[in-house]
Amino acid sequence: MKTFGWICIVFGSLSFIGAVLAGHNVFGPSFWLALGIGLVYKSKEKEKHNNEESSTNELQQISKVEINPKQSIETVKQKTFWEDYKENNPSEAQEIENLLKIDMSELSNRDAREKIQMLERISKNMECTISEIKAVYLKGIEKCSAHLIPQMIETTKKEMANEVNMFNILESNTCSALMIEWLKELQENALNNESYWRKWKTNNPEKAVALESLTKVDFDVMDDEDVKQTITSFEGMADFKGLSDWNQIKEITLQYFEDMTKDLCEEEMLVLFDHLISEEANHTNACPSNTFAYYSKLWYLESLKAKETETLTPEQNFRNEYKRKLIYKIGTNAFIPLFCEGYDSPIAHEIMNLMYQHLRNGELKAEAEKNGFGDKFIHIIVEETEKITEKYCHASLQECIEFYNFPDKKVLTRDRCPNCGSRHVLDNYEFGLECMDCSYTWFAPFGKRLYL
Repeated sequence: MKTFGWICIVFGSLSFIGAVLAGHNVFGPSFWLALGIGLVYKSKEKEKHNNEESSTNELQQISKVEINPKQSIETVKQKTFWEDYKENNPSEAQEIENLLKIDMSELSNRDAREKIQMLERISKNMECTISEIKAVYLKGIEKCSAHLIPQMIETTKKEMANEVNMFNILESNTCSALMIEWLKELQENALNNESYWRKWKTNNPEKAVALESLTKVDFDVMDDEDVKQTITSFEGMADFKGLSDWNQIKEITLQYFEDMTKDLCEEEMLVLFDHLISEEANHTNACPSNTFAYYSKLWYLESLKAKETETLTPEQNFRNEYKRKLIYKIGTNAFIPLFCEGYDSPIAHEIMNLMYQHLRNGELKAEAEKNGFGDKFIHIIVEETEKITEKYCHASLQECIEFYNFPDKKVLTRDRCPNCGSRHVLDNYEFGLECMDCSYTWFAPFGKRLYL
């Protein structure tokens, strides 16, 4: 219809133009032109009607379909970083959530990514699984005192800035932030578990102040067992001396050992202290540095240091140095009779070695002459050596010398009976020497024979 209408319009238009130009009647062309226009119009109306009907049918069909908005959005929405990680690493994802104790699905992609990368980095450095990170970290700091935790937190905060700059991550996603969280947990637990020292200090405030002053120790950083041993050792001494005021302990103890120094040289006293420390530690099953004898030695050394300001002569310095060498040679064997007693003991032999080394040392003798006591050089060595042999070996220096030089001969001196070993000897100038215990008589020369 539409096509025929356009044909009529074209035919009518051409006929109308020709009739006008020729002067003929235009009724016929006008008829065909009107007919064509009518047919085209009618055709368009019909198409319009058909299109409206088609649109209505499509809308009706669409309305019959149930639309699910959520399904539509989910179809378009992409997976988050965490969802993708969890899908590919289910076991690690579970470990991460258990360790951090947070819902990772609520984090942004950046936070999730940075936290995961941080934990993987720590796990690799510590050579452990993600679930073991906290246990390994706490194991590494378990020996640290609870009172050091605030300092550790401040240090970790400083390290956090370096970590942020190095990895370009947020502070909340750093390893340091995680460790600070664990340190605060420890600090809270420590407050609930007060140390032995804190409890004892609360119950004994005056003694605690005195103990801190006497020992110069920070008991807050010591283990409970060390604190207990130290307190027990001081309590034992205070009870033994009947002292309620612990501030008097040091003065009384120092006076006691200074009185002993009048009979023993300083070097002998130091050896004695080492023996006392060992004995107390063994008797009380305590660490040597927690014994009262240990602190007594420290106080004694302090008093010696205070006396060092006194000016000593070269001769006094030489005597002291030689005595130190002798005492060092004896060491802790001084308290073992098997090693010390007798002119034939191992210690006597070592003392003789040291004595002859000094007596035959030309450089030492030249130094003595330079300092004005060259004429006393031999006398000083002999005198100091004899003090040691008499005290520790219970033998005269001459006996030690005789046995050292002639071990296969009978030792003949004016100090001891060669028959029974008694030192109860009577000196008969006309008839020689006589033992008052076994009546044995013998002769021995006067003076010291050094065999140099």
